[in-house]
Amino acid sequence: MLLQNYLIMTYYDDLVNDKKRVNIFKDAIMNESYGIVYDLGTGSGILATFASQKADKVYAIEVNPLILKHTKKNLKNYPNVKLINTDATCYKLDPKPDVVICEMLDTALIDEEQVPVINNAIKYKKPTTIFIPKAVENMIELITTNINHITYYEDNHPEIKILSDKKTYNTIEFNNTINPCINKNIIIKVKNDGLLNAIKLTTNTILNDTLSIGPTPMLNPPLLIPLNQQKNVKKNEKIEIQLKYKMGGGLNTIQANIL
Repeated sequence: MLLQNYLIMTYYDDLVNDKKRVNIFKDAIMNESYGIVYDLGTGSGILATFASQKADKVYAIEVNPLILKHTKKNLKNYPNVKLINTDATCYKLDPKPDVVICEMLDTALIDEEQVPVINNAIKYKKPTTIFIPKAVENMIELITTNINHITYYEDNHPEIKILSDKKTYNTIEFNNTINPCINKNIIIKVKNDGLLNAIKLTTNTILNDTLSIGPTPMLNPPLLIPLNQQKNVKKNEKIEIQLKYKMGGGLNTIQANIL
């Protein structure tokens, strides 16, 4: 338990110390927040503290009991923030929200509960409810690498060779109910000769109409996925990739095939 607590606190400390991530969320929250705000999956509570400066009331929702003592300490000087220990995938948002903050993001929304949480929050939105972030854009590239399992691409490791440009295969908007099941056949043009044996997924986060951000150390590191087969490809060749996964379902739901 001590090790588990240490790892959890280290994770949340790393989130807070990712200044690029924190600062762009702060800008969006400070610009958009008013009235009744929900911070779903509040974690350390840092995003709730930003919202508190503009909102009448902030409801900070966190299911993990191991972080609560730390979160209570962080929020103790913010009297308009109420911390609630519950599961945001089934919590009734009452009163209805003016703003919903939910940073339960991960690459392509596969391995965290952003989509289940948003699908619950949508039930209680008003026509004017603002969601922060507003959307994510997911992109795919063809690559060569030496991996044999799904791997996050961090600090240029593992080594990869890019075989195509990035291609957007979907944009997920958070102001409507989301179908969590992705099943796409994506045609991609090769730009470099090489051995195609994997794909790279990259996610851009769209916070509002003017703010967006790509991967940072603690926000959506690119995801490398080995393919079911390998193929030598040539420049200008068109390759069709079948990509399947369930958003919020975990990495084990991913299937990626050359058609």
